[in-house]
Amino acid sequence: MKRILITSILGFLFSGLFMSCQEDEIKFYTGPVAINMTVDGDGTFVSNETNEEKTFKIEFAVQGEVSDRDRVLKLAFGKGHTAVAGTNFDMPMEVIIEAGRLDTIIECKAYREGLTMEPLMFDLVVDPSGDFVGGVNDELLVKLMLGYPTKWIDPSGWAAEYWLGKCTQAKYAFVFEQLGTLDLGPYQGSFGSGYMDLMNKFNKILETDPRLDDDGKVMKFGPGY
Repeated sequence: MKRILITSILGFLFSGLFMSCQEDEIKFYTGPVAINMTVDGDGTFVSNETNEEKTFKIEFAVQGEVSDRDRVLKLAFGKGHTAVAGTNFDMPMEVIIEAGRLDTIIECKAYREGLTMEPLMFDLVVDPSGDFVGGVNDELLVKLMLGYPTKWIDPSGWAAEYWLGKCTQAKYAFVFEQLGTLDLGPYQGSFGSGYMDLMNKFNKILETDPRLDDDGKVMKFGPGY
């Protein structure tokens, strides 16, 4: 009886171990070969600067396996697109993802001429007639306009975003008014502590002279704002 009991327990343990191994199997992506898009930079020209063109970078990342051949990524414009190719911007509409690669970067050149404070939309999507379909991030929206950047010019990469909060054009206009520059690098301080000082300084000014942010709410600097 004891032997039967031990055998049953061992059988149960081996069965559980086998099921656990099955559950822990690595799952590979088996869907269609897709492209995800991200942008580095923006298409906003600061009103009182004189640069006539600027460049922002677009990164394409493959969602799928590496290929031993070159593949063609075809691009198109989405429903929200209002900018004019050749007038407001220039970029290739077909991109080669080289054999053995899972990503590539291209540059899009935007032009100041013809832009106003009302944005023209750059709405980029994947054309499925090529070798790829759209992935999780399958649409890229960039505003081409006169105004202020929508991303902090911050060499640390994260401190200004944390201490000053989300970057908006209204906030950047206020920062430029106070500092006379868009480059936050000189104010970084040790481990970003200079940005904390800016946050406190700006919020103190706004207590006596409130401003509205892009969303119509009272402007405030800091995490979560």
